[in-house]
Amino acid sequence: MSTPAKKPGFGRTMLVVIILVVAVGAVVAVVAASVFLGPSLSVTKKNFTPYQSSVSQNNNSPSSMTVSNTNGGVTVSSWSQAYVMINGTVTARGFRSTPDTVTFVESNSSGNIVFQVVFPPSNFFFGASYSVDVHLYTPVSAKYNTVQAVTVNGDLQVSSIYASSLTLTDTNGGITASNISATTMTATDTNGSVNLTCTSCGSATVTTTNGSVTMSLSILSLGGTYTVTSTNGNVNLTIPTIASCKITPNTTNGSVSPSSGLGVQLTNHATTTIGTGSAIVNLTTVNGSITVTGQ
Repeated sequence: MSTPAKKPGFGRTMLVVIILVVAVGAVVAVVAASVFLGPSLSVTKKNFTPYQSSVSQNNNSPSSMTVSNTNGGVTVSSWSQAYVMINGTVTARGFRSTPDTVTFVESNSSGNIVFQVVFPPSNFFFGASYSVDVHLYTPVSAKYNTVQAVTVNGDLQVSSIYASSLTLTDTNGGITASNISATTMTATDTNGSVNLTCTSCGSATVTTTNGSVTMSLSILSLGGTYTVTSTNGNVNLTIPTIASCKITPNTTNGSVSPSSGLGVQLTNHATTTIGTGSAIVNLTTVNGSITVTGQ
């Protein structure tokens, strides 16, 4: 009995199918390696070209300054030179990534200094990612009209700034500000703690969602308003023992610790007057405790 003959195209069809399966598997393997192993296999760092800018030394016509980042930290500090300098490092991770694809907006228009990091579009196929650490140096004697420092993924660290208005904004990272002199001080975070030391702040508003707030005020301005708000975190405030203010602590799931060095007893959801009560202090958290200390 004869065996039925196979169709001539069957073998070729199976061969094509096998080749396609192997090719698709190879592509999937390359994509997986790029996404999961690319950032660890390929890391390149490069210092970007420093940007220098003049800054007004006339207190009647002060400069303003804005520095903006997305992935990476921002550090602002003072130095002895008479101009602003910004430098830092670009880190590129993943296949086909290069620090040179990160660009910068740098300008000084009528005393308004702007520095912004511009990242390339995300490349999922090759798993490329970029971060930039920015360091800004400002003259120790400079007084600014407005100063704004922003990042999304990274820490903000600011020290020795003198400005009419200081605004610090972060999303995923901590905010630390020390030796601050500002008429108006605003710090806003989402996922991170805020640590603020004011040499002289006419008013201050500090807000975070997931993190604690520690604020130290060397003086409380007459008629100043100081507001601290956290959703998930403790609130710690230090004020002068001779402060004159009205303090209102509010916590939903937490306690208000006895005040130390102020000679008064704070009560949750109640306003306590110290001295003549010239400044207003509001402290609020949902899940956390509140502590006020005099020094």
